[in-house]
Parts: sequence; C-alpha cells; structure tokens
Amino acid sequence: MLLEFGLRRAQERGASAGARAALIGGADFTSNVGVSRVVGYPPQGTHAHSMVQVFMALGGSELDAFRAYADVYPDNCLLLVDTVDTLESGIPNAIRVFEELREKGHEPVGVRLDSGDLAYLSVQAAKMLNEAGFPDVSIVLSNQLDELVIWQIIIQIEKEAPLYGVDADHLIHRLAYGVGTRLITSQGSAALDGVYKLVAVQDEAGDWSPAIKLSETPAKVPNPGYKHAWRVYDRRDKAVVDLLGLEDEDPREMDELILHHPTEHTVYRTLPQDGISEVEPLLVDVLDAGTPVYDEPPVEEMRRQRQADLDRLDPGVRRIVNPHWYHVSLTERLWDLKQTLIQSVKGNSDV
Repeated sequence: MLLEFGLRRAQERGASAGARAALIGGADFTSNVGVSRVVGYPPQGTHAHSMVQVFMALGGSELDAFRAYADVYPDNCLLLVDTVDTLESGIPNAIRVFEELREKGHEPVGVRLDSGDLAYLSVQAAKMLNEAGFPDVSIVLSNQLDELVIWQIIIQIEKEAPLYGVDADHLIHRLAYGVGTRLITSQGSAALDGVYKLVAVQDEAGDWSPAIKLSETPAKVPNPGYKHAWRVYDRRDKAVVDLLGLEDEDPREMDELILHHPTEHTVYRTLPQDGISEVEPLLVDVLDAGTPVYDEPPVEEMRRQRQADLDRLDPGVRRIVNPHWYHVSLTERLWDLKQTLIQSVKGNSDV
C-alpha cells in the first residue's frame, strides 16, 4: 500500500485503521483499493514496475508500456520512470508519451521516481520536463520515505537546483510524496508502550475518591483524581498549554491560571485571563456505562479538525528537529492533591 502526500495536486484529490488514520493525519489518498472503498475515497497511485517488465518480457519496450498506460488513463497519466534508467530512458520516454497526449487534447499528471538519489533525480527530471514544455507536471517521490528523508531531499534540492538552472521553490512545490512502509508499520519500536494506573475510585453514590501510586521515577507517578483537560490559547490564538484539573474545576472561571509542571516542584508559571483568547475542553464522551454515545464524524471533517489544530501550534513546536516542548500542566488544586497523597502514602508506608 502506498499513501500519497501531495504538496500540490498529483492527481484528483480524492479500512484499515492505519490507512484511515493516515488519511486523517495528512495523506491525501491511498492506493489501497479496499480501504478507499471503505472510507469513500477514490484510490490513487501509479502503475508498478511489473507493468513495464511484462511489456519488455513479451518483446515490447518501456515506451510501449507507457503508451498502453496512457491509452487507458489519458487524463490521469502518471508514469513510473526508473524501471530501466531514469534519465536516459524513463524521462525521455515519458516526455514522448506526454507530447502524444497533448496532441490528443489531454494533459499529463506527472512522473514517479522510486530509486536512486531522489533529490538529484528530481532536479534533473524537472530540468528535462521544463525544457520539453511540461514545467508544471508533478514529480512524485517514493521509496522508504519519512519526514526526515523528505526534509533532507528538500534541503538538497534547495542547494542543487540553482546549479542546473532550476527554480528550487517551484520544483519543491510540484513534488508529491508516496509514503508507505514507514507510515503503516512501526519503525524502531515495534510496540506501543502503554500502562494502566488507577487514579480514582467511584462509590455507589457516584462520588470519586482519588488514588495514587508512587515510583522512584517522578514521571511515572500518575496524576490522581477524576480529571478534565483543556487546551489554552494565548492572545495570538496559538495553543500554549494543555491543562489537567479536577472534576469541579473550570479554568474559564479562574481569575488567573497557575500552571504547575507535573513533577518539578519549582517549575510553574501564572497566566492571567487577559492573556487568554480561548479555553477549549478536550474530553468528549465516547462510552457511557459501556454504551457508545459518540457519533464519529466523516473522515473529511476529522481531517479539517486535525489541520486546524496543527495551524494553532507555534512553528517551534512543529519543528521536526529539536522542537520546543509543548507544555502539559496541572492546576494548583490538582498539584496540591497530588503532593498531599504522595506524602500520605509515604507516611503510611512501612519502608
């Protein structure tokens, strides 16, 4: 399966949990036909190397394979150009087919590069396509891509493109990315490390009693009690902190917010109400006594919400390398409750 990330259109915009989450989280579409049908998106992608190989095995050529593909998809023609030789064969043959399509009244979509030095090949492919009269067709990159690889490709293009008379910004904005393996499989950590800790107990009357567990590692000491969570935005309308507080607290009703670090006693700050533009509740009921009570919105609405949330984060927080910490803080009452329970448990301990 290949999930396409487009910095511009590569084809018409148009399940497995992984593919569905990727469509929400940033992918424009997927080449997985089954998933596309489930989520209501048309599958999008390119042909495989094997298509070109079949034509060659039967006595034909790469050019024959490209022409056959263009005959079937004249308005959606995106050709994989590295089966034989990207610059000596693939791009020249693609250009010939694109010219034939244009003579018939169709415009090509682009080419895909799947091997080699993708940054260098992108520059050379762009130069050849520009000179042939196709300066705006997409160049799709694939092959073990992730955010760091993409970042390195962009940095290299910015340095190399001017050396060959290619506008780096224009090239970067005609790129699209096919991200597959490193998106839908666990890279570096094969399991999600999750733990369950009791933080409150409800009695028959519906009242909650806080609970806590100690650890030699302060970060592993859970925050006790039945809690709510809010996201706080400053006057720039940027998210500055996610705040945990007790059930009966509402930061919108406080004169000022005292934001405590979850574990460090000396780390806290005060945020006056006149420095706040919005306090957004984050918790939504999904189950009530085991009964689903949440109507899941369509994928497109979740995509819009995800992008809106990202847009309200500071650029420094979104930075790939050495990002700023995004703060999660405790209200003063929750901090005090946590310290009280810690001292109570230590006082009753036999250790």
